[in-house]
Amino acid sequence: MNTLKACATYVGEGTTEHGIRYVEVAIPAVGKGEDVMVRIIPTKAAGDVLNSCTKGANLLIGGRLYRKRAVQGDFNSYLIPTKRIELLSSRIPLNEVTIAGAYWLNDNDKKLNQDDQRHTFTILTSAPANQLLNHEYDDTLSFSITSWSYDAQRILQTAHTGRQMIIEGYLRSYTPAGKDTGYISVNV
Repeated sequence: MNTLKACATYVGEGTTEHGIRYVEVAIPAVGKGEDVMVRIIPTKAAGDVLNSCTKGANLLIGGRLYRKRAVQGDFNSYLIPTKRIELLSSRIPLNEVTIAGAYWLNDNDKKLNQDDQRHTFTILTSAPANQLLNHEYDDTLSFSITSWSYDAQRILQTAHTGRQMIIEGYLRSYTPAGKDTGYISVNV
């Protein structure tokens, strides 16, 4: 399971190099970091509000989050709406992600984990097949998770490779100084 509910600002429309139409939105940053850019693939479930948006419009979005298309070099986050997208009169502070899957530590996670006040790990999950995103049911989606303080200590006490868990948090985007691309993680 990998779902996102958020209030986002409409940025514009575009198409990928493979001709897939998308609508780009920006989810406002929570605390430090940058706005999280997400590409919405229009579906019947989304309704027709995306065709009538103007730049800067506030939208209530919800759906299944895919970290990237199964195409080499595409590192964008995509959202497949599972409910109607609503136009809001003003921005509301909503940025909720729910991820369920297997706990895993990769080499980069092991380097980052130096104390028990912060714990970085990966959740491996699956999602329904999606032809537009070239995603098969057997493909694994990975989400970087960062937990802090009490949550980090609790996870460190119970987690082991392969352990199934459900995590709720918010999306956070960060680009290190001097880098062209950054990363998106789920903060707990």
